[in-house]
Amino acid sequence: MIKSILNVLFLSFMLSCNTAVKENKEQSDMCTKLPMAADGIVRLSKIEVYPEYLEEYVKYATEVGEVSLRTEPGVLTMYAVSEKENPCMVTILETYANREAYKSHITSEHFQKYKQGTLHMVKALVLSDQTPLNPANRINNFIQ
Repeated sequence: MIKSILNVLFLSFMLSCNTAVKENKEQSDMCTKLPMAADGIVRLSKIEVYPEYLEEYVKYATEVGEVSLRTEPGVLTMYAVSEKENPCMVTILETYANREAYKSHITSEHFQKYKQGTLHMVKALVLSDQTPLNPANRINNFIQ
């Protein structure tokens, strides 16, 4: 069941953005991404979800990831995974073009919906900023 939830999460990110581009040229313009700036952010969000809320949490995470990637030029990557041995341990790789893009993201309506809707589902949260070892090697899961 958890494996199927993860597959839905990944496919939802990819299909939603692809569908938006095909169906609506204006929407596709919104997928044009900013380049990573010197103050760009690479972060691992490590989240422990209470088991009884995992399925509901995945729905929220899927929605916020899809909307963020589709509509926010400064959100470059939002890739969520869970541990095979402990599916309640979720890690999200997030990259933002710059600090302003991050600030814009966390004040967005869709992020606030996710944050407020999942507060009671999250047992623990660690935000861990990362330093890319090879900044020229970029991970992208957006449409350009």
